[in-house]
Amino acid sequence: MSTRDSKLVDVLFTSELVRDQISGTYSAYNTDQHGSPKHESVYDKSTLAKLKQREIHAVAAAEQGQVDDAIKQLTDIIVEYPSYASAYNNRAQAYRLQDASSSRVIADLDCAIKCAHDDQTLGQAYTQKAIVLKALGNQDDAFFNFSQGAKCGNSVAKTAASKENPYAKLCGQMVSQAMKQLHTPSRD
Repeated sequence: MSTRDSKLVDVLFTSELVRDQISGTYSAYNTDQHGSPKHESVYDKSTLAKLKQREIHAVAAAEQGQVDDAIKQLTDIIVEYPSYASAYNNRAQAYRLQDASSSRVIADLDCAIKCAHDDQTLGQAYTQKAIVLKALGNQDDAFFNFSQGAKCGNSVAKTAASKENPYAKLCGQMVSQAMKQLHTPSRD
């Protein structure tokens, strides 16, 4: 394969711009009325530090197998601070550990997406939602959520979005067929 062909294949299969334009996911995500991504926190630094400490304790409980206790702690945080996205995200994961219904997990991830004010939390919520949707067999919505997670910088989502891209898969099949035809002598 020539250098030019190699670059073309790279563009077809790894370019976020091309992938996003083809899939229709290039529009802004979680934006304000001016189209700018939200980044400012609604909580002051002191409150955030306390919330993160409480979250660390809840996650530690889940890691020690005390999933019900973790869910209770995270629910307490959500009741007190209903727009704290990270708590929804972590509670969704605790629900997954508990094998709770997918609708409960997705509802928490939707809340995390709605409330997120930073790319890390937003990317994690989109990525985890995509994983749940993929497990449920909903490939289109999973791809969309992987793409959104990738835009937020989530490395798992970036890898998954490029692998799950239906257009890239189709192009890959077409390129493979063309390469086979080029390398297989015709029998005329």
